[in-house]
Amino acid sequence: MSDFVSDFSNGGKIKKLQEQSVGKSKEHAKNLLKMKIKHESLKKAMKDAKDTSATIEEFEEVWKERSEAVEKKRINVKNLDEFKNFVNAVESAAGQAGVEANGQANGTGHDEDIIMESSGSEVFSHYDPWSKALIKKPMRNKMCGHIYDRDSVMPIIMDNFGIRCPVLGCANRSYIQPDHLVEDSNVQQKIQQLMSNVILDGSASEEDEK
Repeated sequence: MSDFVSDFSNGGKIKKLQEQSVGKSKEHAKNLLKMKIKHESLKKAMKDAKDTSATIEEFEEVWKERSEAVEKKRINVKNLDEFKNFVNAVESAAGQAGVEANGQANGTGHDEDIIMESSGSEVFSHYDPWSKALIKKPMRNKMCGHIYDRDSVMPIIMDNFGIRCPVLGCANRSYIQPDHLVEDSNVQQKIQQLMSNVILDGSASEEDEK
């Protein structure tokens, strides 16, 4: 399996597939945002037509004029923060997947991909899948069990739609919703304990050097 992954990765096929996937995700996001903006514009046009019309005939005339104007209007979503945040999240997830795939091909993982296993065979990464920073405020996705840092996941899902769990190999296909996330005090304690141990080990090393 590792030989196959290595050949696949070294040939650039994984990178190519990732680039194609990211490209398709961007295109889908652009189309969805355009549909969302057009829908909101049509709603506004209908409300305006209703508010300014005294008869059904007037409403139909105004609605026809304004709805046609909405349909003709060009929509560019590339500069919207919602689209930019989505692209950042997708590219970050693809980058993480590429690093992990290369790590598997070489028989190793990268330094940040450290995992910790509890007594209940629960395995999770100490690092947030988006920011790659050490998790400080762990939030568990109830749909799949994966852990994210609150400061990373909340801005992303509040400003975007259609964000799935970025953890490589996650079988959960549901888009992340705020009510899917719960604070995980057990993971919080374990991370705090880990940091305490690191500090203690660092202090011990300094004492030995003296």
